[in-house]
Amino acid sequence: MNLDFEKHNAEVKNLWNDFQRRAHRRVPVSWSMSYKMLLLDPKLNRAGYSFESCFSNPDVMLKVQLEFDYWRRHNVWADWEMGLPEKWDVGVNFQNIYESAWLGGEIFYAKNQVPDIRPFLRKPEEMEVFMRRGIPDPMSGFMDKVKRFYDHFIEARDRGFTYAGRPLGEIALPIGTDGPFTIAMNITGGSILKYLHSNPSFFERFLQHVNSALIERMKAWHKLKGVSFPYEGFGFADDSIQLLSPKAYERFVLPLHKEIIKTFCIGRPDIHLCGNINHLLEALKIGLDIKSLDSGYPLDLKMARAILGDDVVIRGNLHVMTLLYGPMEKIRSETLNILHSGVLKGKMFIFGEGNNVAPLTPVENLNYAYGVVREHGFLC
Repeated sequence: MNLDFEKHNAEVKNLWNDFQRRAHRRVPVSWSMSYKMLLLDPKLNRAGYSFESCFSNPDVMLKVQLEFDYWRRHNVWADWEMGLPEKWDVGVNFQNIYESAWLGGEIFYAKNQVPDIRPFLRKPEEMEVFMRRGIPDPMSGFMDKVKRFYDHFIEARDRGFTYAGRPLGEIALPIGTDGPFTIAMNITGGSILKYLHSNPSFFERFLQHVNSALIERMKAWHKLKGVSFPYEGFGFADDSIQLLSPKAYERFVLPLHKEIIKTFCIGRPDIHLCGNINHLLEALKIGLDIKSLDSGYPLDLKMARAILGDDVVIRGNLHVMTLLYGPMEKIRSETLNILHSGVLKGKMFIFGEGNNVAPLTPVENLNYAYGVVREHGFLC
């Protein structure tokens, strides 16, 4: 990129300020990435860190995040701040397993993959016992470990820890949720889905129990972080709803989502949904009145814009395999197809991947896609 960091950062600041007023002149670009890109790339992971060491040692987790963010800020171009920050904002980040692990899931570490939990509720009698036990203490089990990591990060910041000459700033915590249906699917290995038709009252009761547990944990962790709720700008996820019909979603899961929103959100919520949720767009529009959709693949962007309306922010959704493997001609053509899909109507669109950049993705591919958007993503 023929841009220096100072010039780029000034442009980006103006771009996002204009975006809030719908006065921006081009489509912004934001990649969803995490430190898994460092851990799973031997060229970046020169120290040989593993997820297991990262999840066991807060100093390793902190260092991995800082090394990744330093690399990202100096190599991957997007409409974010580049170069060294004034302070390093980090977080206690156990990827997507913390809620399921708190509820009782055993973590396992697959080779060349992100960690997961082993489902532990396969039979209805096991689910009944799980529900009878009640909601775990929000600070117990795996969340006790999260708290210890958080305290360690805070202590490091307080004693003046620096990286590349810059101190630590904000320390984020997992105060949100990956969603009640997704967590229910995780801890049951999908077994709960069998009861959607065969025993809908049991299905509904189990999901309600999971949702109540997640809400209680979120309340406690918001309070720990000092975040008052409800508040504007609240968002959550629930990727597995893509498996449900609109009728099933509206009956069983939409009321749970409304309960979460009522507890934590003022105004319209943001939502992240990977996968194919084309059939649920109307339910999301009517039932939740979402403010923004962080989308995965394959979302029909033209359909999404037509159903959700011009005022909903949509982020998406270049296929991660296209970014990973290319070639450049395919990256260019798919990027242009997105820009010409009709999703730019209303100007509330952020270009990105769909969803989460894969480890080993060449920096050149990401930067090339960014360049294509900068060249062709101009708005009237």
